[in-house]
Amino acid sequence: MRVTHQLIANTVIRNVNRNLARMNKYQDMLSSGKSINLPSDDPVAITRIMGYITSLQQNAQYQRNIDAAESWINTTEDALAGINDVLQRARELAVSGADGSKPPEARKAIAMEVDELVGVVVQLANTSLGGRYIFAGYKTTSPPFERKATVSEILSLVQSIQYHGDEGKIKWEIAPNVEITGNLDGNSLFMEIELEDENNTSFNASIFAVLEKLAVGLYKNDQETINQALGDLSRCIDHILDKRSALGAISKGLEITKNKTTLEELNLTKLRSHLEDIDFAETFMYFSTMETLYYASLSAGARIMVPSLIDFLR
Repeated sequence: MRVTHQLIANTVIRNVNRNLARMNKYQDMLSSGKSINLPSDDPVAITRIMGYITSLQQNAQYQRNIDAAESWINTTEDALAGINDVLQRARELAVSGADGSKPPEARKAIAMEVDELVGVVVQLANTSLGGRYIFAGYKTTSPPFERKATVSEILSLVQSIQYHGDEGKIKWEIAPNVEITGNLDGNSLFMEIELEDENNTSFNASIFAVLEKLAVGLYKNDQETINQALGDLSRCIDHILDKRSALGAISKGLEITKNKTTLEELNLTKLRSHLEDIDFAETFMYFSTMETLYYASLSAGARIMVPSLIDFLR
């Protein structure tokens, strides 16, 4: 094989370019911190990385859904705790009003406090979170409950509270194919509570009707109505406690799921980093080696390509 200056020059240039490309590759890795900058660098690894990125995005959405559900449930629990306190106070007033020694004037004074408690329950029933009313079902943009008149104005057993919401169930997807219902609609929570009359016959009534019944009984000095309202209040309190227990179970499930999604995020991030991120110390070592080879090839090429026929004729 005949070795010519052209062959030597081409070989030197080819080797210098190859060393430069290798040095540039490690330089890109050091500047980006990634071992793969183009899909062509490692098609198999880039496919797995894209899968991890998709899983991480889904995981982040599940975490946002869990946070939204937790905020909604915590707000609901706070409202129910307030309603429970109001009902407990109403029962204390009912016990006091049921005392046969109470004069009519004292019972009217108690009736006025019960009337105020009705307004407090309406206020709690219209609790909102971020401009959305939590007990309105799907109709979250407008207050679900409206009070038409006070007890002293109606002085009857006719309920003065109207519900303008619906029975919509708001759901959040907190894991693949896993949804939870985190809201309580005002109709099932306030308006349809199963009670019993003096003949042990079941019927449905609202918390507001029970409170107004108590207030009317106190205002009219009606001992029988007061006693009936006292028993109904106990069932209303039990109803609220049942709802709070159910919310507590959902909240605990959310906490477990949130911990699970956090661990999944850590694992997915670790797997993605293992494929995508570089070892800086190792990569810098390779870069230094390629840099040395590149400058050595430049130096050797310069020394080989300098001599010519004119140099030998001197």
